[in-house]
Amino acid sequence: ANIDFFVPILALHHDPQIWGEDVLLFKPERFSEGVAKATNDNTAAFIPFGMGPRTCVGFSFAIIEAKIALTMILQRYSFTLSPAYVHSPVQILTTRPQYGVQVILHPL
Repeated sequence: ANIDFFVPILALHHDPQIWGEDVLLFKPERFSEGVAKATNDNTAAFIPFGMGPRTCVGFSFAIIEAKIALTMILQRYSFTLSPAYVHSPVQILTTRPQYGVQVILHPL
């Protein structure tokens, strides 16, 4: 059976039954106790790199690199949002800020 199967990841990542009624709020702390806790034990609901045999080959590298970069930045700087920042999320395949995120870094 030659069947194409498409998982609407954007819809999955915005499902209030999985993420709660505050699904549209930016809350990185929802992951503070891991993906299982954030998704009500439905870990397959969070698939930013895909999953299974066709998962992104750079997944592990990307996660490690992001953790190292973030750690180095947080060791050296504190940051605040710029007064010019306008919160305006837009959905084009993924959700992203329409005007970017302007932050001000302050050396520690």
